[in-house]
Amino acid sequence: MSRWSAGKKIVQMAKELRRQRGGLASAYAMDAVGCSFRHQASPENYFVLRFYELDEKERETYLTSGRSAEADRKLNRHMTAELNRVMSRKHLFYRSFSEFVHRESIYVPESPYLEFAAFLDRREEFVLKPDRGNKGQGIERLKTVDVRDRRSLYDRCREKGLLAEQAIPQHEELERISSCVNSVRINAARDGEGAVRLIGACLKCGAGGAAADNFHSGGVAYPLDLDCGTVTGPGRNNTEIRDYEYHPGSSVCMPGFRVPYWEDVKGCALRAMEHMPELGYVGWDIAVTPEGPELIEGNCHWPGGNIIQLDKIGKYPLIKECLKGVT
Repeated sequence: MSRWSAGKKIVQMAKELRRQRGGLASAYAMDAVGCSFRHQASPENYFVLRFYELDEKERETYLTSGRSAEADRKLNRHMTAELNRVMSRKHLFYRSFSEFVHRESIYVPESPYLEFAAFLDRREEFVLKPDRGNKGQGIERLKTVDVRDRRSLYDRCREKGLLAEQAIPQHEELERISSCVNSVRINAARDGEGAVRLIGACLKCGAGGAAADNFHSGGVAYPLDLDCGTVTGPGRNNTEIRDYEYHPGSSVCMPGFRVPYWEDVKGCALRAMEHMPELGYVGWDIAVTPEGPELIEGNCHWPGGNIIQLDKIGKYPLIKECLKGVT
């Protein structure tokens, strides 16, 4: 990001803080600029992690965007171009991590029309995803009966490079929060001796009738206790200074909610790291079905630090431990 773009984002963020919280936009902007130099904090870090409420000692403990990027460069140093391609292209990821991905899917640009039509015949509903999408953008959940022109949809999927995949049936405890698939994010890192450590976790929940739970697509993230998988406090989104104790779509009280199959979910993240030993730092997105965990994706070069720190405990010391001895 250029300095000009970063400056514009800081100004916009400062104005938003003034609108929602009061105070001087100039004061927020000056403080945010200082945080960008001293703590490599982005405007979103400043807003979501509420740096404006923290002192310098507390700010030093947070895994900011700049610190996360540095960790990525060092911890993922063994990633080859081909492995990076696998992690960034969903259809290649599904093939490589097939023991963790149980849902049926087809990459439409590589599939003949009859295969696509047969896939629709087997499904009452399905999901379309960009093969290289991020931040939950471009995801559609469709009912097969509503598809009036299959050939036209097929052509659109080929043109835009979309996958068609089986909708994930989520555990009933998560379904009552939101019919959108609510997923667990677990960040995992490999230390200098090769041991995998879990850094932090959160539960990402879709808001209202959203098709995705992504934090950048209107979702709300809730902090999770790594030991037991329990929501430890209210959630946040990245647009409002609010604490969401109750889910905004279903009014479910979230603190105290426990993610089903928690030990299996953690085990999925650990086994996924071992499946590709070159991985050093990943944010894993994992759904929970009635039968157990279902891997959605691995965020290799942008694991996301904000959402795993909503428990108000900075994760930078844990990352620094993993970086010891790594050059």
